Amino acid sequence: MRIAVIGAGVVGVASAYLLARANHQVVLIDAAPQPGCGASAGNAAQLSWAYGDAMASPALFRHLPAIMAGRDPAFRVRWRLDPDFLIWGLRFMANTPARRWWNNTREILRLADESRHEMVKLLSETQIAFDYRVAGKLHLYPDTKSLAAARPTVARKRQLGFDQRLLSRREAEEVEPALKSYQGEIAGAVYTPGDALGDAAAFCRHLTEFMVATFPVSTCFGRKVAGFDQREGRLSAVRFADCDPLVVDAAVVTAGSLTHTLVADLPEAGKIQPVRDYSLTVPWKEGAPRVSLTDVKRKIAFATIGERLRVAGLADIEQPGAGFDAGRFGVLQETASAVLPACFDRPSEGVRWSGERPMTPSSQPIIAPSRRMRGLYINAGHGMLGWTLALGSARRLAGLIA
Repeated sequence: MRIAVIGAGVVGVASAYLLARANHQVVLIDAAPQPGCGASAGNAAQLSWAYGDAMASPALFRHLPAIMAGRDPAFRVRWRLDPDFLIWGLRFMANTPARRWWNNTREILRLADESRHEMVKLLSETQIAFDYRVAGKLHLYPDTKSLAAARPTVARKRQLGFDQRLLSRREAEEVEPALKSYQGEIAGAVYTPGDALGDAAAFCRHLTEFMVATFPVSTCFGRKVAGFDQREGRLSAVRFADCDPLVVDAAVVTAGSLTHTLVADLPEAGKIQPVRDYSLTVPWKEGAPRVSLTDVKRKIAFATIGERLRVAGLADIEQPGAGFDAGRFGVLQETASAVLPACFDRPSEGVRWSGERPMTPSSQPIIAPSRRMRGLYINAGHGMLGWTLALGSARRLAGLIA
């Protein structure tokens, strides 16, 4: 079967790989000139196999008044009179109760575990290089109250088979000595030794090269999809804005923040809203952390990718295509410099990035056929966990098409 995969970020490239491995002929399409130019270009790099916590949670619900009043620098919501946005917001609120939050989190963790198994298989099959390593991760909690609140979730995850441990600050410093000079409050940490990291953009580039050389995979970059042609209710071709249609048997939309532009043929895309975040990548310096860090209070994440250190964070729910906001990036930079001043003393040497991540109200991605057109599928809505869930989502998609 000839299948078009629309979107060459981590989810799209992973989907193309597993479909090609299942003996399909694949055409990988993206409006950018090469793979991994969108949300995959500057993400937090963390492969959080054991941290698939849904964003809509009881803790976030309690914090909503501060967010709405603009008192939380890490979150920003810009309300607009858009029916899809308002419905999304109501659905998001409906997912904040504890039971729904845990049900969503548990399902995300199962999908993350599928991704972990697929990653092991991919590494053995391809030998591609993207600075992958099992770095472990420390979630840093600022006070004893927040650390105690994390204990029940750690216990639940341990029951599911995940290795997570509660550590004191001293124990966390033994795991990551860079924390001895960390300027933020640390009452303790949750340590996940099996979590990994990797350069998502390099993954996209090198896996695409491997696929083109190994499987019946072709690429179509620099082309924006305008819609789909159908015959008797079944997809027959992918339509472009500036060239002839591409005849295919099926198509998968993994186009991230651009998914909403295809909602006419793919109504499931209406359940997705973009969340914008930011990152700064600087040269690694002696004394910088090697273990991945997430500062729970400041909602920023640090990862060492090869010889680079990246900080990523913020979550802005706003108009699609709002673009880079220098003021918001300044918040991230100042926050990172405050806690690791020696690492970010020359921000001009770094690479600034901002991107949109499509997210569902439940934080669970949509992996499903279109209810409007046979042969059309969606694999999108992963939010901040696209890199973590990409291979598991691709595995489920390939099974669905099979």
